[in-house]
Amino acid sequence: MTEQTLTAFLDRLEQDAHAASRAEESFRREVAERMRALEQERAFGFRRYNLMRSVGVAVAAGENEDDALAKGRAAFLDELQMSADSEANEETLRRFEPVLRACWSACQAEGEAADTTAIASALAAFETWFGSARSGPFLALMEREVVELPLVEVC
Repeated sequence: MTEQTLTAFLDRLEQDAHAASRAEESFRREVAERMRALEQERAFGFRRYNLMRSVGVAVAAGENEDDALAKGRAAFLDELQMSADSEANEETLRRFEPVLRACWSACQAEGEAADTTAIASALAAFETWFGSARSGPFLALMEREVVELPLVEVC
């Protein structure tokens, strides 16, 4: 084998090694992006569940529609740890109203006749509105920063 042939062979091996390195880096980025997306999907799923569990229980406890809506609004604000003291919060609460009404309607249906598709539809419409109006996902409001406290040993 001539020196030129060996150099060409080694150059090809080096190119293959760099290509494999680029492919690995690309794959790692894709995996990290997919993990972040799945993590957010899981977190939002549980936040949505917790919100609607609280709101649903509150609405179901209402004696009449007005009482149910008031209790639902209070549960909504409590879950989000917010108050209706700003125009943006009032608008958010007002836009969530169809979800509360759909919950109330479902609570009034007898047994198997309860249809939750209206609730899911109203919630999806609300989340879509919020995402476009506020340039971010609604369920990000429910993100809680976990503060790690130092471990203190008592002697």
